Amino acid sequence: MKVLAVILLGVLAVILIPFGFYGWHRWDSSKNRGFEFGYYGEFNRVSNALASIPGVSVTQAWHNLDLSLEWFSFGIMVTGQPLCLTFSETDQIRAMSRDAAITALKKRLATELSITNK
Repeated sequence: MKVLAVILLGVLAVILIPFGFYGWHRWDSSKNRGFEFGYYGEFNRVSNALASIPGVSVTQAWHNLDLSLEWFSFGIMVTGQPLCLTFSETDQIRAMSRDAAITALKKRLATELSITNK
């Protein structure tokens, strides 16, 4: 009887784990709920970091929905000047904490502003 119970639990685990993962992914990726984790986590973390920088306002957001959130970009205004920042899946800012991301974004904004003002 114990062997049958172990086999039944094993079969249930093999069935439930993939369906549980699939259900979580469908729920998590179906709508941006504002969390800084999960499918939209990096997008929200970068967006929140940008919005917290004085003089910066996010005017547009774009993302490439796929199995993972590969690319995303933001149209922003920096002290009245429009800019577009794009973040690929290998961009290091995506994995940073909010404070580290703010510091890195300030540097990127300074670089982008110096390029556009030439």
